[in-house]
Amino acid sequence: MKIAILESIVMPAGHEVEFDRILVEELKKQGHEPVFFVPEAFPFKIDYHVPAIYLDGGEAISYAGQGKLKKIWLSILRERRRIAWYDSACQKAAQGLCDAIIVPTNSWRVMRSIRKSAIKHCPVPVLFMFHGIMPSDRARFVNGVKSLKAYSNIHLGALGMQTDFPELADCPNFHTIFPPVYVPFDLKVEPEFHFHEPLRLGFFGQYRKEKNLEFFLQAYVQAAFTQPVHLTVQGATATQEDSDDFERLAKKYASYDTISFLHKNLLGIEWQKELMDCDVILMPYGAERYRYQPSAMLFTGIGYFKPVLQSPEMSPEVLEEFNIGEAVQLDSVETFSKQLEAFVNTFKENAEQYKAGLVGANEKYGQDKLIQRILCILNQSDKA
Repeated sequence: MKIAILESIVMPAGHEVEFDRILVEELKKQGHEPVFFVPEAFPFKIDYHVPAIYLDGGEAISYAGQGKLKKIWLSILRERRRIAWYDSACQKAAQGLCDAIIVPTNSWRVMRSIRKSAIKHCPVPVLFMFHGIMPSDRARFVNGVKSLKAYSNIHLGALGMQTDFPELADCPNFHTIFPPVYVPFDLKVEPEFHFHEPLRLGFFGQYRKEKNLEFFLQAYVQAAFTQPVHLTVQGATATQEDSDDFERLAKKYASYDTISFLHKNLLGIEWQKELMDCDVILMPYGAERYRYQPSAMLFTGIGYFKPVLQSPEMSPEVLEEFNIGEAVQLDSVETFSKQLEAFVNTFKENAEQYKAGLVGANEKYGQDKLIQRILCILNQSDKA
């Protein structure tokens, strides 16, 4: 099949970039031909080595660094353009430029755009993927799915650990999809641990205050480790506020020689090397949304074969089934510091348990499983 990936999200880095790469690489492995459908002048962050077909409707829109009023205006403009992009994608499908379309990352608001667009009558199957459904959005999401029930080529997939949607039992266009692991595409990863001396801890990804970095740093400097450790804190920032806050923390903890700060976007081989060079990935994120929306860093840790130290909110189903690390309580700095101590100080003796857990998790959430599930969904339209 020739499968178009319709991408319109502009990000400095982050899971959208890597998720698209998973789609491209795994589709190729399974004998399919991926192509991108993107707005004109779309700013690709990496070279996916596949053709790009440009959609009518205007350039992609980024909210980065914009004030509240400007964001409102941009959101209205973005919806207008989104409808135009969908119309254009539908036209290109009708011209035989693809056999199916995947729209990788969406919010419930997208379903309004689908209803207003010709894409609801698309001649090829279209899968819109939603990365976790928050309780506050669930009713609107469910209503949106039901409003598109009549359109047999429109498929709506909830990607995450949630599989219980009894409200949508009568909607054949709704599907659940497990999230995939993220693996290094340019470096070899093996199910073995090669510990560094000192032990390397890593805090990576898009920086936002909700990720509890300052709380973690307070706990880290209080901890009494029985072996040498070094912490790398990398942050890609999308707003000036987040950038300023990251710099504030880097200055505040600059005197600690066991902490290194890296304030930059990491992509491609540079991102892969930083992750491969650490021993443990730290994710003490405090936001409730991580219970419902799969954390790309958690599934990166699994794919890179790195044990994790995480908050209990983060996809708890994974840690319940696979011993890939530890969940820590975030009640207080002191409590967290003691748990961090215990994790680091017993890390080597627990390594074999973590290894077995990571092997199991990689099997269940493999990228091949994601593509097999997507293809199963897209092929349902052929049978309808």
